[in-house]
Amino acid sequence: MERKRVFIGLPADDALRAAAAAFRHSHGGLKARWIRPEYLHVTMVPPWELPDPEPVCMALEVIASSTAPVPVRFDEVSAGPDPRRPRLLWATGAAPDSLCTLASQLSGTFGDGKEAQRGFLLHLTIARLNRQEARSSTIMKLHEPVGWDALLDKLCLYESILKPEGAVYRELCRFPLRESFKK
Repeated sequence: MERKRVFIGLPADDALRAAAAAFRHSHGGLKARWIRPEYLHVTMVPPWELPDPEPVCMALEVIASSTAPVPVRFDEVSAGPDPRRPRLLWATGAAPDSLCTLASQLSGTFGDGKEAQRGFLLHLTIARLNRQEARSSTIMKLHEPVGWDALLDKLCLYESILKPEGAVYRELCRFPLRESFKK
């Protein structure tokens, strides 16, 4: 059976996609590979290899049914993850406790355990940088305050298909977050 490169994420809502599009429009001079709006997401478990996504999808459906949607706020767009050698433009913010709990649950179930040791960082990658552009003073000094509010209300298993022009993401399954209340 062919193995798939997969990851778990929370797709950006319409408001977050619109905010990222407005940022891209106002920074059109930056030489970056901008992430397609439909690919914008918050990564909960980074990529790993998987032969059969069905068991993961079944588990995600159960997790999603007992998880409430999470309001988040992104406060800044900057270069990252290493400010000395950035590879990305990303929006970051303080992760609410409920998102940290979900990240811990997901990485404990599906991840390699390294994520839990590092702690969860709320971030939304909006562009990828080439090496030359990443070293430009414009990128290195970019720390732009933003106030992007979003409601993360879906849980997805994505397949990441690596291509020379950049990764293509394909949703393998998607489930709405809806906390079930027991009486």
